[in-house]
Amino acid sequence: MTLIQRIILAVLFIIPIIAIGFFIAQGDEEPFIVETPTSQAGSTTGLPPVSSTDGIPPNHPDPQVQVRAMIKELEQKIAQNQHEFKDFLLLGRAYVMVKDYTSAAGAYEKALAIEPNSIDVLLPLADVLAVVDNGKLTGRSYELLEQVLKMDPNVPMALWLMGNAEMQLQRPDEAAKYWTTLYYIFPEGSDNRMKVGQQLESIGKAPKEATMAKSTKAEQPASATDQAIHITLDISPEAQAKLKGTTIFIYAKSQTGMPMPIAAKKFPGEQLTNSITITEADELMPNRKLKDIAQIKVGIKISKQSDVDNKAELFRTEQVLPDSRKVNLVVQF
Repeated sequence: MTLIQRIILAVLFIIPIIAIGFFIAQGDEEPFIVETPTSQAGSTTGLPPVSSTDGIPPNHPDPQVQVRAMIKELEQKIAQNQHEFKDFLLLGRAYVMVKDYTSAAGAYEKALAIEPNSIDVLLPLADVLAVVDNGKLTGRSYELLEQVLKMDPNVPMALWLMGNAEMQLQRPDEAAKYWTTLYYIFPEGSDNRMKVGQQLESIGKAPKEATMAKSTKAEQPASATDQAIHITLDISPEAQAKLKGTTIFIYAKSQTGMPMPIAAKKFPGEQLTNSITITEADELMPNRKLKDIAQIKVGIKISKQSDVDNKAELFRTEQVLPDSRKVNLVVQF
């Protein structure tokens, strides 16, 4: 794998690969990262996992420049008939990152022709087709989402988008079926479950638990779980002065496995404190647990949010979590 390919894979860790994206992307939350059944044991793309900074040289150029270089390289490779499913998949993702959704759809279509039953391409293709069609999920996107859910009825992104599609078709009862399934996939007390519950409540279909949920999730005390990660932040005065208007993403991920976060917190820069705890309640997916990961890396990312699809990174640092499950991160930029 070339350096530029490693750069694009690293960028994909932070920048969402989905154009419309999961419901979290509608607000000020970190974009939800969907894990399909194939990606749990290694993606069907055959791409090796990399860390969020692996292969990125110091003072690297704007990610958008790197993405366009990646697009050029992939297009040249495909033109020489040296292409595979993963090449078209990467090309589609790269086009999404530069907001060329029509080209992204074309790349995904070619990937789908190679592997017609791959959730890795069915979902993003359904998504970008909806973007090209002004957000409509009722055409071919609907058919692709149906195909995904026939293969796996518990894919979170597909459940969310199908609910939206049913609402566009003015079938709230059908939307509620998909969103109720999604509601119970997420851990009890998680932000994701709360948000789905709020959506169900807005159409008069709220589960009993959702009607009693608090609008905000209380921080768990340190004694609540042995898996709690305690983070202290050493914030320089210069960095503190720059936090207004930024977005903070604090996360825990596997040191050696998939680069996607296992657990995370997201909040405005003005709310950043010097002490933060990540617990099981912050886990993003029910099938990935902090307790199952032997080696954990903790990080903080600070970005200046410009829009849903493109966030300018201001600062990022990561450290391996010691056995004490306490880590100090220095924030200086």
